[in-house]
Amino acid sequence: ALGIEGVSHGRHGWEKPADAAQLLAAFLVGAFACGLLIDKNQVHLGGKGSYGAALVGNALLLFGAVAAYDETQEGLPSACFAAAACGLQNAMCTS
Repeated sequence: ALGIEGVSHGRHGWEKPADAAQLLAAFLVGAFACGLLIDKNQVHLGGKGSYGAALVGNALLLFGAVAAYDETQEGLPSACFAAAACGLQNAMCTS
């Protein structure tokens, strides 16, 4: 049977599921940002598509992940920045 570590063993702390929810939300925010920048279902290499802006945003999110690393919070802010960059990159490749 599948279970969430810690929750399935009788310890009902909500820290880990909340962390997973934050990472999922950050990924979705990155994908949503791509939807704002790039027209759906059309590739515009020369003009209308903002692929350059999306790539710069991706780079900024990755630099933010490095800058936001904090051992006291187990790297969660950094992981959220990286998850947003992954969502942005994933949406760029699938749009």
